[in-house]
Amino acid sequence: MKTSHRCLPCFVEQTLSVLRMTDASPQQTETILRQALSLLSQIDFDATPPQTARLLHALIREKLDNPDPYADEKSRYQTLALQLYPKLEQQVKENTDPLLTALKLSIAGNSIDHGVYHAMDEARALQAIDSALHLPLVGDIERLRHDIASAESILFLADNAGEIVLDRLLIEQLPLNKTTVVVRGTAIINDALYAEAREAGLTQIVRVLDNGDNTPGTDLSLCRPDVRKAFDSTDLILAKGQGNYETLSEIDANIVFLLKAKCPVVAEHIGCQLNDALILHRLHC
Repeated sequence: MKTSHRCLPCFVEQTLSVLRMTDASPQQTETILRQALSLLSQIDFDATPPQTARLLHALIREKLDNPDPYADEKSRYQTLALQLYPKLEQQVKENTDPLLTALKLSIAGNSIDHGVYHAMDEARALQAIDSALHLPLVGDIERLRHDIASAESILFLADNAGEIVLDRLLIEQLPLNKTTVVVRGTAIINDALYAEAREAGLTQIVRVLDNGDNTPGTDLSLCRPDVRKAFDSTDLILAKGQGNYETLSEIDANIVFLLKAKCPVVAEHIGCQLNDALILHRLHC
């Protein structure tokens, strides 16, 4: 998926959101905003939005002299999700369709996203999680059940901190001995790293790899060789979130995207309604 001119206001708001979050001085804010605008004036519109975001956030981190401006926010949402986990796990276990329930909660976790929801707070996150079980999923869950049952290997591409705790609910419905989870390599926005996967308990139950890159999606050209090899050889890829959709939507592979369409540009590209919770199969054969 290519970067749209409609992405530009969002990139500017992302910049301002980071500057507010880090209490940047008025002088810092003006300087960094001007540099961000200069960068955005020269972007390649053939690149994916996450590729553009990687460049933008590298500039912001450098100018703030802060390698991870979202560290406190990631920790806060990890803590919140971990507190909720036992109750949500019980809901999954008690439901007559645990896979469906886990899918809904995992996709609800996709709402914990500072890249899209610039005013994200705990109340918004809790509201999304609480309402998740009452929302329909758009897509073919029976086909997904078949895909999971027949796959000899599954690659799960994680997305954000906090969200990755809820992803465990879904991952525990998969054949754990056949499943590998992939997280980002280094800090970018509020994306989950190996540390968040470990906090979520995933390293105790499945193989977890970091992809060696900090694109807020999956840019295969920048991923570690072992991750690219796993991507090319796996039977089924489950890709969480808009960033993974934006970077992988044109890749010819057996990918199932699990996301909430939070952005009108993404919703239009998919052909769905804004805020739809989606099970989206990449291949239609």
